[in-house]
Order: sequence, then structure tokens, then C-alpha cells
Amino acid sequence: MKKIPVIIDTDPGVDDLLALKAALSRPELDVRLLCSVAGNVEISLTTRNTAFIRHFCGADCPVAKGESSPMALRGMDAGSVHGDGGIGGFTPPEEEKGPDRADGIEAEYEVIKNSDEKITLITLGPLTNIARLFERHPDAVANVDRIYAMVASVDGTGNITPWAEFNAVCDAPALKAVAESGVPMVISPMQSGHEALIPKTDFIEAADAEFAGLLEQVFSKYNDPAAGEGLVAMYDANAVETLIRPELYDFTHCRVEVDTGEKEGQTFLIPDPDSPHVVARIRDVGALTKRMVEDICQGAGTWHGAARYLADS
Repeated sequence: MKKIPVIIDTDPGVDDLLALKAALSRPELDVRLLCSVAGNVEISLTTRNTAFIRHFCGADCPVAKGESSPMALRGMDAGSVHGDGGIGGFTPPEEEKGPDRADGIEAEYEVIKNSDEKITLITLGPLTNIARLFERHPDAVANVDRIYAMVASVDGTGNITPWAEFNAVCDAPALKAVAESGVPMVISPMQSGHEALIPKTDFIEAADAEFAGLLEQVFSKYNDPAAGEGLVAMYDANAVETLIRPELYDFTHCRVEVDTGEKEGQTFLIPDPDSPHVVARIRDVGALTKRMVEDICQGAGTWHGAARYLADS
């Protein structure tokens, strides 16, 4: 099987954890770098969480620390949803290893520059790192195949403000810059997360003992009002699934319009056959959510430090 070379840019985040578990388990993905970004919580926490998830999944890719502040004039976080530490009621052990690289943009550039094949980017948080990467290293654009991004709203509505999706409003100038970079985007919009709702118990029942123990703690302090009681809105997992299971989606070429002014982060994904970007919408919600649970819960976590920590908690 020919593997797809991938960089994942992420801001864990409970739904990031689930999406990363799926991506790091897939044999068709060659994940060459995980890079944190400020988003759901601040950068030291998203970096720590990314390193923990990498270890828990038994992956050997490096972790880099990305940008701590957005290109936008203001930042925000979603600690009220994801818990103060970012992954619900779970706190990684104090001895958790930090990032392998301190400059995430340079780490991403080196992977892209040194690859014989074009790199696919998966972005699960604000697009700050990617916008600054293209600004600092314009030549990187030519060696990026596509960006699979969880970002934006189809129709100008929002989940963090009445008009904007969280990743878009966290750094609207970055989204606008990336959309105008010339690199094709495959966008998983906010609406797909609202459609793909999975009971927390489905994951716990499908997981092995170690992962189930982790999820019980994670979900204990995860509260997304947009999902509803006992449910997880699968925002970020859609960005991974559109890459590994495209047959479960319909794709429409669209123009990406981003407001960086009064209604910062408001986006409209407008059908346009001449645009390089596409918006992915779920074809069969039942089939997709079944696959999501399988993809996320397959395989066991191999970092036994997590098992020991869970046993002592």
C-alpha cells in the first residue's frame, strides 16, 4: 500500500484526541509530524496534549510546538467545552515529554521541503501555523498537495458567535490567507460536526480497557452544548475521514469567503465549479458514524505509562 505523507496541525481538544487516534491508527497514512497550535486551550497545553496522544497511540512521529498567538487581533479558547486542560477530565502525567521541536513552522517546512512527494496537511484547529508557514516560506505551497481542514461554516452561522465557527473566528486572517494561497482545501464545515453525533458510551463500549479508561476520564468534563447531553459532535474526525473514507462524503467545489472585519470569522462556502476548494458533506450519517467509532477504537494504546496513570487515578 502506498502511504499518504501527512502533517497534522492540531489543538487538542477532546475531538482532536479522537481524530488523532483515528489518523495515527491508519496504515494508509504516513504521519510525519504533529504540530500544536493555540486554539481550544493555550499553546503549552495543546503541545503537552499532542505529545501525550502521540505516546498513547504508540506513534513515532515528532511533535513540534506551533504558534502561541493568532494573526487575528484577538484570540479565544474553548476551555469551557474541553476542560481547563483541553482533554476533558484527564490530565497527562507530570513526566509527559514535551515537544521534540520548539519552532513548529520550521519543523513543518522541513518536512515539506525534504519530501519527494507532496505533503497532505490535516488541520484540526485554527490555521495560524499554516498561514505563517506560507508567509515565511512561499515555496512550501508548491509541495503541499491539499489541506484537509475542519473549519468554517457553510452558511455564515456559528457555534462560538452567532456568525462564526470556532476555528474560523480564532484566526480569521489566517483562514483567509490560506484560502487565497492557491493550495486546494477540502473543508469539513461546522455543520458536519452537528450531523455526526455519537454517544460517548459508544466509544467506551467499543474501546479496549486502556482506551476506555482514558475516555471515561476525558468525557467526565467534556460539555459541548451544541452536541447535547451524552453526545460528542465529531468536528475534527470529519477532516480525517474525508481523507481516508471519501466514499462516505459528497464534495462540492466552493469559493471561500471570510469576514475579517465586523463579523470576524464569518464564512460562506459558495458553490463555484472553478474554485480549487471543495466542501465535504456527509452522504450517509449512519454509515459514517459507525466507521468513525471503528476507526477511533481500533487497536490498543501502547504507552503503558497511561495505563499506570489511569490505574492510580
